[in-house]
Amino acid sequence: MNLADELEDRIKHLRVVTDDAVDQRILADASAALVKAQSVLLDAKPSSVWRNIMRNQWARLAAGLLIAATIGMLMFHRQFATAAYALEQTLEANLGLRSIHIRVEPAGDGMSETWATFGDDGKLLRAKMEFPKTEDGAKQVVWQGDRAEVWFKTKGSVLVIRDEAASERIAQEVLAFDPRTIVQGLHDAQAKGKVSIETQPSKTEGGPIRLVVSFTDSPDKREIYQVNPQTKLVEKLEKYNRVGGEFQPIGSIDFLEYNQEIPPAIFVLNVPADVTRVDWTTQKVGLPKGDLTNDQIAVKVAREFFAALIAKDYGRAGRIFSGIPAAEMEKLFGKIEFTRIISVGKPTPHPDARTRFLQVPCEVEFRVDGNTHVKKFVPNIRPADGQSDRWLIGGGI
Repeated sequence: MNLADELEDRIKHLRVVTDDAVDQRILADASAALVKAQSVLLDAKPSSVWRNIMRNQWARLAAGLLIAATIGMLMFHRQFATAAYALEQTLEANLGLRSIHIRVEPAGDGMSETWATFGDDGKLLRAKMEFPKTEDGAKQVVWQGDRAEVWFKTKGSVLVIRDEAASERIAQEVLAFDPRTIVQGLHDAQAKGKVSIETQPSKTEGGPIRLVVSFTDSPDKREIYQVNPQTKLVEKLEKYNRVGGEFQPIGSIDFLEYNQEIPPAIFVLNVPADVTRVDWTTQKVGLPKGDLTNDQIAVKVAREFFAALIAKDYGRAGRIFSGIPAAEMEKLFGKIEFTRIISVGKPTPHPDARTRFLQVPCEVEFRVDGNTHVKKFVPNIRPADGQSDRWLIGGGI
């Protein structure tokens, strides 16, 4: 074994723990040796450079040390970056939230997409929400302050309301998907021992950090958060349930376009020209409740609605029927000759309690094309948003 081989063999078996200063000196010496070896070969063909370097014992040793040091530093950097992440960093990053675009899949009976802006104090300023499936069919909502415009796509109508209670419900709908709310809830659950969080490093350069969340009281439930390693913001939340021993995806929330300017046109309903527009901010709708009980006012609304149709008073019938304009009511009911109310039954709650409707069974006689018919109707009746002392038909008959 020559001197170079013997020295290289000793270095391979060296087990000395070095400090930062020694590491830097070794790396500098190795780099210098590699540069010196390469300078001799500047005139060589590119394809032969590496082969020539590796023929030289000292150059090969320098290259090996340099490569090992570089790989070691990269691995340390990646491990350190992951270890340094803490959920508190995302909580802090969320404090700067001023706008966001959120997408939910599958939406089910709830919201599928929303755009929202927030003030300097973090409070919701305005929002636009898409609901593909609700008790009223598909609808779109634009909200700001205490005013909301609701486009009932399935029913072909737009409703404008001004109501603090309704606004609060809309705001709560948005806040349920607010990343600040979600991350704070996760942080609190971890502090109380309700969840455990496994932090996984990115599998690709610049890829997301993964937080795998397990639930103490629900072992068949799991959530995975994808966190941007630069901004520390959550970009995606995936939800899973264990089925047959394996976790299966059941839904996800994508947090898109943090703090990007949202075009003003997003917050304008782009409705067809033939849509019926009903504005509750410019008229009183329904009937005053006064001292009546809920059942009594519901019965009164149902009876007076059909009485107005019998009298062909489409203006009054329209005000009771969610404020629909008289001309539109005449289009809907003008070809039907209502003749008498046979019975009005006892109100019962709507099967879907979220609607807040009371259903009133009615039996009514009417004539169409000279033929007499008797039909059972079930008007859906509740207080008007923004005019809670007045009750109306709000969900069809």
